[in-house]
Amino acid sequence: MVVDTSILLAILFNENHGPWAADQLYESDSPLVMSTVNYTEALILVHDRQPNLAEAIREMIEHSSIRLVPPDSQQAEVAARARLRFPINLGDCFAYALAVAERCPVLTLDGDFRKCDIDVVYPLTTAS
Repeated sequence: MVVDTSILLAILFNENHGPWAADQLYESDSPLVMSTVNYTEALILVHDRQPNLAEAIREMIEHSSIRLVPPDSQQAEVAARARLRFPINLGDCFAYALAVAERCPVLTLDGDFRKCDIDVVYPLTTAS
């Protein structure tokens, strides 16, 4: 399962769906992967919003079962096509591309993924 940036941020920032997101990560039977682009996005947002949590996000990744995957040229092309087809940001494009490459769903809190042509895992009460 591809882990979207929104999952890490919900946990770190103690957002409403943080406990759900943490449960999904720690109870998943599927291998967890994350694009290094999404990890970069998470690092930037943490530094912008709560710099005191910068080390916490590094530790979260280091102690989790999430495997970081750098995008290759094929994923870059899939990401570019996704940006042209769907209303998703650059980070989401790379989560999408990794999901296509790995043939698995995206674990997210971002409602924009619902408009894409891939499987997503998100709580039923998440706003669009």
